[in-house]
Amino acid sequence: MVVQFDVKRPYALYYHHRRDQNPTPSDFSRHCHDGYELIYVTRGYGRFIVEGAAYDVRPGTVLFFRPYEYHYVDIRSDSPYERQVFNFKRESVPSELGVFLDLLGRSAPGEGNCYAESDLPEEFFALLRGLDAVADLPKEQQLVFLRTRLSDLIVMVATTESRSGTAISERLGARVVRYLNGHIDTDETLDELARRFAVSKFYMCRCFKEHNGISIHGYLTRKRIMIAKSKIESGTPAVIAAGEVGFGDYSAFFRAYRRIVGRSPRET
Repeated sequence: MVVQFDVKRPYALYYHHRRDQNPTPSDFSRHCHDGYELIYVTRGYGRFIVEGAAYDVRPGTVLFFRPYEYHYVDIRSDSPYERQVFNFKRESVPSELGVFLDLLGRSAPGEGNCYAESDLPEEFFALLRGLDAVADLPKEQQLVFLRTRLSDLIVMVATTESRSGTAISERLGARVVRYLNGHIDTDETLDELARRFAVSKFYMCRCFKEHNGISIHGYLTRKRIMIAKSKIESGTPAVIAAGEVGFGDYSAFFRAYRRIVGRSPRET
């Protein structure tokens, strides 16, 4: 089953409803992006890794990811994985909803914004159940329908206290990723970082990869590029944006940008 709807500029709004009958864990990439993501899991078991936090995944789980939060799902392959997903930018929703997005952004990256079915009102799930009807509407009504439903979902999530799965893992890999997230523009070597946590470089790198599913270098590069992309889209010259996110060498920034974004900074 796949139902999807994709709106490009000026709204950058994407919705899909997908079920993988026999999910393969390696098919779900580790990533971060410069927009928001709302996920409702209707089937499946596993865990979501969000920055330094780990959340259990089960039917009824709702997660809200904010811009630049690195995350991935470690899904079990012995049961179907079905989910409804919204990806959107801040400008995708009416401007008055900014206050609710700000509410969802108050906690530290990776902390909070995970909900169980019992946390949210029944109206929230009634709205989700009706989303697939967008495929039957005339094209000129589809965007209005999705923006209206998404706006209501955001308000309900933002005004609900997250109580489920909010415990933050204190394993080394989690502590390192939280430190890096707060020092994303700092050019710190692996040896310096390992000394900060009083462990060997090799042990630190192994723990980071085990917890986050990506190397320290891969995490920093991808996150810096996505932040730089947002700066460039807002009018910051690419050379300045590269320096502001910790790239001392513009040629290295240019190559990484093309590899991750799929186009050059000048084409953004």
